[in-house]
Formats: sequence, C-alpha cells, structure tokens
Amino acid sequence: MPVITIDPNAPDEQALREAAAIIMQGGIVIYPTETVYGIGVRYDDEQALARLFDLKGRADRKPVLLLLQRSEDLQRISRNVPPEALLLAERFWPGPLTLVVPAAPDLSRALTGGGATVGCRISSHPVAAALALACGLPITSTSANLSGGPNPSSIADIPSDVISRADIVIDAGSTACSLPSTVYDVSRSPFRLVRPGCIAESDIICALNLR
Repeated sequence: MPVITIDPNAPDEQALREAAAIIMQGGIVIYPTETVYGIGVRYDDEQALARLFDLKGRADRKPVLLLLQRSEDLQRISRNVPPEALLLAERFWPGPLTLVVPAAPDLSRALTGGGATVGCRISSHPVAAALALACGLPITSTSANLSGGPNPSSIADIPSDVISRADIVIDAGSTACSLPSTVYDVSRSPFRLVRPGCIAESDIICALNLR
C-alpha cells in the first residue's frame, strides 16, 4: 500500500492521474478534502462499493456521499435537480456543503442506503478537486475511518486497519477543518439540515432567502 506525499498547494498531476487510474480500475484511494480525509471509489462500481463498506464496517442502510468534478454532474446522479440545489451549488461550491437531491433511478443502492436520495458536493481542496477531475466521474467521499469513529484530519488520525486495506494513500498534510461537510437536504420541502458541519445552517437559509 503506497503512500504518496503531495503538496496541497501544487498537486503533482502525474501522481493524481495514477491515483485516478486506480479508482477507475476498481481500487480504493484515501485522499484529503478541505474537511476530513476521505475514501474514494468510483460511484458505479458495485464491487468497489462493497469493498468500501467492508473496509469501514459500515451498515448497508447508511448512504455514501459523492464528490463531483463539476456541478453539471448533478444531472448524472439526480433524476430531478431542484432549483434550490443549483442556487446553493452556485453559492457554496466548491466547498464543504453536501446537498441531498433526488437520486437517479439507476444509482447504486449502496450510495442511497436503499432510499430515494443521494448526497453530493464539489470539494475546494486542490487535491480532491484534481482527483475528481482526473477520474472524470463521481467518486465516493466518505470519511476515512471505521464506521462511527472520529473524523480524520490527517493521515495519523486514520486507523491502521483502514490504511492497510487501501490501494493508495495520498498524504497532503492536515486538513483545514476537522469538521465534516454540512449536509443539507433539498430533495423535498421543507428543506432540512441533516448534519451540521463547516457551513452554518443560517448561511444556507440566508442564501435561500427563507429567513
């Protein structure tokens, strides 16, 4: 299991292309975001998703968030993109806001937890953004921890069992925020906060002009 050290301010494009190739071939990559370290597999590979759940010891009813390369990818993963999702994406993406939208009918149940929605965002971290772009399709962005464990803000925080079962680890130092992304559901009205995080709910409400 190789560890690649990358300067977050000037990511090595060749190294990221190699990491993206591993994801595209069904592998598991640990990578940094602006919030916590995440685990990436391609969103449409059932075997890779099964490996991810096994690695984390994650219940299959729990959904997995996706990292997009651009906001246009919303059309790929959602059957009906709410206008409020586009508004919030324009305001907060790239950044630590995960939007929950109606899932496309062909999306894996592993991503939705068997439900009808999926969470997604675009990262502002140069490494995560470049990795998603190099993959050319959505990748998972679940925390690099054992299910229910603390969120890792550095490689040192990641359990050795998780590290050892990844195909490659990208070390770009400590993340800017130890909190996870804020998760906000716009799939149906009334909208609701699913998980507090880096972005305050009041800022989201203000952006939606609901206050």
